[in-house]
Amino acid sequence: MSEAKGSRSAAWVALLVALVMNLSNLFEPLAVDDVCHQYYAEQVARDPLRPFEFDIVWHQKPVRAWDVMVAPVNSYYWAPAMLLFGGAEGGSPIGWKAWYLPVQFLFCWSLLLLLRRVAPVHANWLLPMLALGPAVLPGVNLMLEVPMLSLAFSGIVLLLRAGDRRSFGTAVLAGVLWGLAFQTKYSAMGFFGPWLLVAVLRGCWREFAVGFAAAAATALGSEGLVALSHGGGSYFMRQLERTQIRDWGHNVRGMFLHVGMLGAPAAYLGACALRAPRALRARSALAVLAALVVVASVPDADERSLADGAPDSIAYLVVATATWATIAWVVLVLLGRFVRHQRTCAARGVGRWRPSTLWGFGLACWIPGEVASSFVVSPFPAARRSMLVVLAFTFAGGWLAARRRRLAGDVRLVAVASVLLGLGYQGIDLLEGRAVTSVARDAVAAVRARDPNATIYFSGGWAFEFYAKRAGMQPFLHGVVEAKVGDYVVLGSIDGIEKPWFDMKSPSWTARVELVATIDGVDCVPLSTQFHYYSGRRPLDGQVGPRFVARVFRVRTPFHVRELPPVLDPWLPG
Repeated sequence: MSEAKGSRSAAWVALLVALVMNLSNLFEPLAVDDVCHQYYAEQVARDPLRPFEFDIVWHQKPVRAWDVMVAPVNSYYWAPAMLLFGGAEGGSPIGWKAWYLPVQFLFCWSLLLLLRRVAPVHANWLLPMLALGPAVLPGVNLMLEVPMLSLAFSGIVLLLRAGDRRSFGTAVLAGVLWGLAFQTKYSAMGFFGPWLLVAVLRGCWREFAVGFAAAAATALGSEGLVALSHGGGSYFMRQLERTQIRDWGHNVRGMFLHVGMLGAPAAYLGACALRAPRALRARSALAVLAALVVVASVPDADERSLADGAPDSIAYLVVATATWATIAWVVLVLLGRFVRHQRTCAARGVGRWRPSTLWGFGLACWIPGEVASSFVVSPFPAARRSMLVVLAFTFAGGWLAARRRRLAGDVRLVAVASVLLGLGYQGIDLLEGRAVTSVARDAVAAVRARDPNATIYFSGGWAFEFYAKRAGMQPFLHGVVEAKVGDYVVLGSIDGIEKPWFDMKSPSWTARVELVATIDGVDCVPLSTQFHYYSGRRPLDGQVGPRFVARVFRVRTPFHVRELPPVLDPWLPG
């Protein structure tokens, strides 16, 4: 196949996978940090020269936008969609999500081009295995990871091309994309390792230096423009000042369990490439399915632990141990191949290594590099923190599989299984979002049935913060609101356990309000991603009872919210 035909073929395959990514997210309500990001996009649409000069209302606490970590590039991409499809008050989230199809195409296209270098025979199947698998698809939403990775991976593609052609111009473009990726999400700094590996393995040190200089100029130039619009100071340095103290034990367990479960398809691929017995592979696949059944059968409870013999903890341990054992096995095999080849070259007096062997060595280094990078940039565990580890592991398994015969059927099987798992996670995520939107509407309907003209306040984070306002509620703002007799306050809570910004047990609250209704968002699916996939140690947990709860209180005695004792929020300034 000619290079032109190969490029066209890659584009069509990437477009097809990107369409599935986009359509599967199109009708999902906004979730988690999407709500925070849309504040910044709306500000850019309103005043593009002052992207951080406003106050963000996050979890009902007014905070300077300068104090919340949202790098600017994604806001500028999203802002035109705000103008086309409307802003936060009445705009179309469907339109906003459709706007990201080109970003998702760029993500898929760059991944596919890299996969065609690593495992050309299986690349078209490995792409959906990754992009539509459980490590990526449920976390697409309107989050920053896919936009950042689309730019960063495209930069790697262009750096490789610059090395092939010894082109400084292509290296500059690669650096610009990496710099824009950094100003999309600061975790793109983790791509220094892959850039360095490309320079070492391809011997393109001049192109690396030129590209790195272009990346630094792009990132620093963007930082300078932001500082100029703010009147001084560095936004990036401000975020470093607010770096949270890490609970390393919590982070290590999170990395172990997230990669262990979300990387299970890649582990099966690696086992196939390593010629593990079919019986062992079959048992491993059954163990993953059994783990999902066990997790679905055990309700989420904070007090359970492995030490207590909790069945779901044991299930996670078994799957995660198998996955990480396969990761270690793959890395050792790749390093062993490289060492043997190096010895052979030395014995024959050959000074040049085969490019394929160098790829294997680079992939073996990429996996532990991404683990280390994740710990450096991640203050807490979440599925998105382990995404690049799973991607690197899949690349390594694909490289080995491409060098084995008669594995095409196994690769297709694991790709289909990974896509089904990804769609399953995404379906659960959709249910979580629908529960929030329905509870917000039902809470307003419950109040209107009592008093059609009452003022309704709300407190609650993530998606509830967006949909409560759309349903007609006003934020119960910390330090601002003065509640009057007959007003209503709706406290939204994930699983009924999420706390508002103030102490609900304080007499300042309990003596002045009465509970008049409880609205539950309930369905029959026994699995949950909230508090787990996005900010917990495990990507999936059992779900029993309501996914989302809204407690409706009527104000009996007037008070100002300054009288309510606040609860410390570790994510915002005091």
